Amino acid sequence: MRYSKLFPKTIREPKRDMVAVSHKLLYMAGFTRELSAGRYELLPLGMKVFQKLVSLIDKEMEAIGSQRFSIPLLQPIEYWKKSNRDKAWGSLLMKIKDRNESEFALSATGEGIVTEMVKETKPSHKDLPIVLHQFIAKFRDEMRPRGGLLRVREFVMKDAYSFHTTEEDFMKTYNDFYKAYSQICEKLDLTYYPCIADSGALGGDYCHEFQIPCEAGEDKIAKCDSCDYAANIEKAEFVREEVNRGQELMPYKIVDLPTNVAKIKELAKHYGLPENCFIKNVVYKTKSGKSVIATITGNMDVNGFKLAKVVGEDELVLATNEDLAKIGAKTGFVHSWGYEEYKKKIIFVVDESIAKAKNLYGGYKTESTDPINVNYGRDFSADIVGDIADPIDGVVCKNCNKGKLKIIRAVEFGHIFKYDHFYTTHHDGFYIDEDGSQKLMYMGAYGIGIERAMAILVESHHDAKGIIWPEAVAPYDVHIVDLRKKEEGIRNKDIVVELEKSGIEVLWDDRENV
Repeated sequence: MRYSKLFPKTIREPKRDMVAVSHKLLYMAGFTRELSAGRYELLPLGMKVFQKLVSLIDKEMEAIGSQRFSIPLLQPIEYWKKSNRDKAWGSLLMKIKDRNESEFALSATGEGIVTEMVKETKPSHKDLPIVLHQFIAKFRDEMRPRGGLLRVREFVMKDAYSFHTTEEDFMKTYNDFYKAYSQICEKLDLTYYPCIADSGALGGDYCHEFQIPCEAGEDKIAKCDSCDYAANIEKAEFVREEVNRGQELMPYKIVDLPTNVAKIKELAKHYGLPENCFIKNVVYKTKSGKSVIATITGNMDVNGFKLAKVVGEDELVLATNEDLAKIGAKTGFVHSWGYEEYKKKIIFVVDESIAKAKNLYGGYKTESTDPINVNYGRDFSADIVGDIADPIDGVVCKNCNKGKLKIIRAVEFGHIFKYDHFYTTHHDGFYIDEDGSQKLMYMGAYGIGIERAMAILVESHHDAKGIIWPEAVAPYDVHIVDLRKKEEGIRNKDIVVELEKSGIEVLWDDRENV
């Protein structure tokens, strides 16, 4: 390729709203352009990287016995409704109607459609396992696309699906994908952590994310410094500190406290105590409008995903001032107990940290008073006790009970899911067993976003001068720039011809007088 013909040329400065390194560099180097919020055009250089990524991943999929296939982008909404995924995806799912008023979902994921496809072949036990993969556009109506290619509304994903007779057979394939994803990361020279994660709207209850450390990432993971445990903070388990361990239970007392001392930092300063000695309340709301008062020690934060799981909801939203007023509460004066006349409208949940602590401060602040020496079980109780907290740096790992967790900002490179019978139950995904009976297939799914992978590579491989692509996906193997005068020796065109004959891709800067 002659540089004089390359479309487009480089740009010296990024746009002012670009924050992520990959967003800036892919724009400046001429790899991408934004068409609309969350939708990007891949220019020729970007397309070359994209194709090489697809080729590399495709080969790894073939190596573990996966066959490539393809499904339509527009999918009848009825298939999504079978597993209630239309509601689980909510506003993220984009929908469209045709001229006959038939409703379709734009491909956001493919589990239901692929299960329907496989079951139509009426597989027998001899046909399983079936392992399939595709590269297909995905559409997700993200509320806030950001970070360039890191969070978009339209992208291509390598998604794969496997179907099995037994859980044991499924786990063999799950481990094949685990190893394949590890190899892909290694071939791309990426530092990665396979993390226990939450399946979210996709369903299932066991999965791993392959997370890449990245300052621009929107995920946080907890990694043990002693064992191989790593988990997304939505699933991270840790040993709770026993606050005031060894103290005798002190008598419950009400003390005076100025109204304007309400935040944890203000309380800690006022009493001269560490933040973990205080009770903090955060209020969420269920879809039905019920309030959830989550109680935790003041040094930690409530994890909304964990809290939703504990109370049996798909998701929760933070309560507004109006919601608080409906239960007789207001910001800064939410109680961990009481509200007798609103009992049916409230679910009280406390974190394990509260249940293990002694002699805490707070939990029932009024305009002028505050309780001290509050003990769970003696002075108040809750409907649920569970793990509802984000881990913090330095807490003890629950897996090995000795290492400490480090919190790392990261971005998801790939995700593998164990679904068991979640989708095959809803879609009648049966196979014929040896005895002629119908049995549900075990199922898994495995995904990698291609454009996001490009962004991750740039985030991980760059310096002050720009992008340093890993050799496996570099758009060109060699870039020739002539620093000599024409009369001073070998013609670059001859060098280009010889290199290309050897199978080496060349970008030749053929410009003169530059």
